[in-house]
Amino acid sequence: MASMGDIKHSIRSISETEQITRAMHLISTSKMRKAISRYDSNHVHFERVQSALKDILAHSHELSHPYIGESEHGRAAYVVIAADKGLCGGYNHNVLNLAYDYMQQSEERYILTVGQEARAFFDRRGYMVDVEFLHVSQNPSLYNARNITQDILELYDNNIMDEVYVVYTQFASVLRQEPKVLKLLPLSVSNFENVDTGTQYSAEMYYHPSPREVFDILVPQYIIGLVYGCLVQSFASEHCARMTAMENATNNAEDMIDDLTKKYNRARQFAITNEISEIIGALEALS
Repeated sequence: MASMGDIKHSIRSISETEQITRAMHLISTSKMRKAISRYDSNHVHFERVQSALKDILAHSHELSHPYIGESEHGRAAYVVIAADKGLCGGYNHNVLNLAYDYMQQSEERYILTVGQEARAFFDRRGYMVDVEFLHVSQNPSLYNARNITQDILELYDNNIMDEVYVVYTQFASVLRQEPKVLKLLPLSVSNFENVDTGTQYSAEMYYHPSPREVFDILVPQYIIGLVYGCLVQSFASEHCARMTAMENATNNAEDMIDDLTKKYNRARQFAITNEISEIIGALEALS
């Protein structure tokens, strides 16, 4: 049986760990709520951009643009979003393995990572990371989304890549987060199947100065909105996963403390019993 001192030391150590996991759970809860609130406040603008793009694609039948069309899995750029650290259950594992598996269908790939865990994951597998965005996963801002979009469009506009994907974790609810692959470029009408334009008509629309020039302005805004949404949803998903992991760790710590407390009480009772037995034995010897 372990000594009372050892058991007491273990209880103290686990109690300190429990305080840390409980604090991390509360911090992740706060960050997740702020992220979702920030995303909701910008979503109206993004919906209007989507609606305008769907209008152009649906009603400008002869529109030709490098951002529109279909492409094979030849040269593809992948923006992979993960966390800067672990302690969040299977969050990093799930999204990074999805990205790795999906990349195998491309003959040539260009990798852009968001988060230290994503960079480390591809390094371990011998993949060269072409662009790394530091300290972005913990700061899902429009500023960072614009920087990522600028690099994406530069690759695409210079004909370095034929298509662009983002691999992220979709925030469905506090209890459910799902890794996803989203195609950013090139665009097609299928990208906007669930977008409501607000009006229904079949005539061809005329845009000033031209649909192509309007497209040149709107597509970067559309990509920024998508990337920003992916950053925020990944951030919220990470902290939901960390909330769950820290809650489980806290519960495990409480169970361990309860178990050790019982062992401590048994050891204490055993020590008291031994002391009483020794006293009785001494008294009998004196008699």
